[in-house]
Formats: sequence, C-alpha cells, structure tokens
Amino acid sequence: MGRSTNTALAALKIGGRVAYERLARPKARRFDDVPCSPYAVTAEWLTAVLCSKTPGAIVTQVDVKPASAGTHERHQLKVSYNEEGRRAGLPVSIFTKSLPSIVTRMIGGFNGTARVEGSFYTQIRPRLDIEAPLCYHSAYDRQTFAAIHLLEDLVATKSATFCNHKTYVTRAMADDMVDRLASLHGRFYGDPTLAERYRWLASYPRWFTIGAAKMGTEYYTRKAFDAAAHVIPAQVLARRDDVWPATMRALALHDSEPQGLIHSDVHIGNWYRTGAGQMGLCDWQCLSRGHWSRDFAYAVTASLTPDDRRSWERELLARYIEKFAETTGVKPDFDLSFLRYRQQIVHALAMWTITLCHSPLLPNMQPEDTSLTMIERITTAMGDLDSIDSI
Repeated sequence: MGRSTNTALAALKIGGRVAYERLARPKARRFDDVPCSPYAVTAEWLTAVLCSKTPGAIVTQVDVKPASAGTHERHQLKVSYNEEGRRAGLPVSIFTKSLPSIVTRMIGGFNGTARVEGSFYTQIRPRLDIEAPLCYHSAYDRQTFAAIHLLEDLVATKSATFCNHKTYVTRAMADDMVDRLASLHGRFYGDPTLAERYRWLASYPRWFTIGAAKMGTEYYTRKAFDAAAHVIPAQVLARRDDVWPATMRALALHDSEPQGLIHSDVHIGNWYRTGAGQMGLCDWQCLSRGHWSRDFAYAVTASLTPDDRRSWERELLARYIEKFAETTGVKPDFDLSFLRYRQQIVHALAMWTITLCHSPLLPNMQPEDTSLTMIERITTAMGDLDSIDSI
C-alpha cells in the first residue's frame, strides 16, 4: 500500500509539472538548463552544449522530427551551424531520448533510469572500447524528473540497422554479440573501486529489488503468466508459483562472486548492426554492477530462435569464456558457467512479464507481439534447461 501511495503521489506531482510545461512552454537557453522536451531545445542551448570547444561556432537553426516512443520518447534533431561549426564537423543529425510525458517521466525519471543512462554516457562510455553510441550531452533534473540525452545518430554516422524481435540473428551476429558482452563485462571485472568510483551504479540485487518494489514486478509477473499462457511451455506453466521464489534466489549470485558492469537489458531490440557488420548495444538505462551470466543468459535466450539457441548455446558460452579470459586473465570454469547461465534465465523473464503486464501509470513499453515472443523464447529455455530447479 505504501509503495502504491508513493507511486500515485509521484504521478500527481509529475502530472502537475507536465501540465504546467505544456501551458508555459519553457525554453532551454543556458548550458545548465534541462529541456522538458525536444521542442524546448533552442539554437542558443545547443550552441552552449555543442559548441563550447569550437571557438566561434554557433548553432543557427534546429528542426525537431519525432521518431518513436516507449520508456523514452525519441526524436531527431537536424542542426545547422555557421561556417565555424560546419568546418569543425559538428554533428548535424542528433538522436534524442527524453521524458516529455507523464508516463515516460514516471518510468525514466521517477525510477531514475534516465539519470543512470546519462551517467553511463558521460562517465563510463569514454572508458569502454565497445560498439555503442556516443553522447554529446546529457541533462537530468532531480526536481521535475525531466531528462534529455543527445546521442549519435547511428544511421547517419555508421549506416546502422536496428534489430527487433523479427530480426533473424545469424551465428556470425551471435558470435559478435557475445564478443561485445565479454568486452563490456571484462573492463571492470572484479575492480574493488568500481562501487566507490561510481556511487550511482547500483548492485544488480539492489537495482532489481528496488525496481520490483516500485513496479510491482511480482504481482504483474503472476498476471503475465495468465496473459501469456498460450506461449509458455506446459512444464514451466505448471511451475508458475515457483518462478518468483527462484527469481529472488537467483539474486544471491551477484553478491557472492566478483562483479563487473552489466547492461541488464540486452534483448534483441537493444542491439544494432553497423554498415560494417559490427553488433552494437544501445539503451543503457538499466546498467548495474553484477555477474556477467545475467547478460549472457538474457542475450542468448531472448535473441535467438529456440532451435538456434539449443544448437549454439554451449559453443557461444565457450567463445564468451575465451574472450572474457583474454580481457581479464581469468578463465571461468565452463560447467559452473553453464550452471550460472541456467540460473540467470529467470531474470531475463522478469524483464518481459513486467513489460507485458504493468501498472496503468506506466507506458506500454513494447508491442504485445514483441513481449509474447520474448516470453515464449525465454520460458522455452527455462523448460529446456530446468532453470527453476537449478537455483
């Protein structure tokens, strides 16, 4: 009841603020301003945040074009510069993620994911050698929960193609995905200063339990088993009451073994492929500290068809272990790693039960057919690998 009240009060506060913004239409003009929406962006503000390192450069015009909406709203900014800006090669097409509505501000602002993503891009992204978008500027307002990220337009810069649940992931793509994950996970693996250096970066158990409390994940997971019963294997559906206890037990791994960076939301819709054929990761708002098997299990079970996953999972894990060892000097035991893979699949499922069924105060984060496809793939893997009893 307390959590529901807090959520409702936050929704009222945010609703009042969004209503004010729609009436007053405030504009961002100074560097420290946080635009409440892409339509609050001005040439003055862009000059302040994009041109500070280019003497004489000025943004002369900005045009806003809608792109898509989900947990954030996405827009494209077409930016024009004076001669100094053009000569410097400043970005003329920028991809934005922002929180202009009540529902997006609830999930991205109230839950803090927009702040985490901004911190990733400004503090950690420069230290990673992986395929991921560049960020030109990020701003977050703790009072209004408004946020905006100015990101590289990967279509313009790298001829990228974004994946979705209908994308067929070839073996070459899957190999490249596990290589990207091994690079990400290995960069800070076992670093004792990680938690101290990035205090905003929660451990995965804390990230999950706080988010589950705010979003009612246990309740909506049970509802999702009803809504998705027609795609869930019979042996998993029969164990529905055991799924949430197994999910909570699986958290213990992240506190018992060395931690590193984990993306935490590596479903196929957060991957893209560059024109050069490299797989890259976007949408970093769920970043946390945890054990690498969480991401590996999620990426493999949610991205591959069940038949391909059955055929490739052991070879992909062996490849991951070799790449991880090259980065860290530590080579995980294969059999223990395969057990960890089986155990962490339940956390991949929790990302999609809450997507299919959720509070009416939250947005529809994905189309229903996407959620059902993800739930079918993940629960099929749970059944194949006896995930519930492995924990």
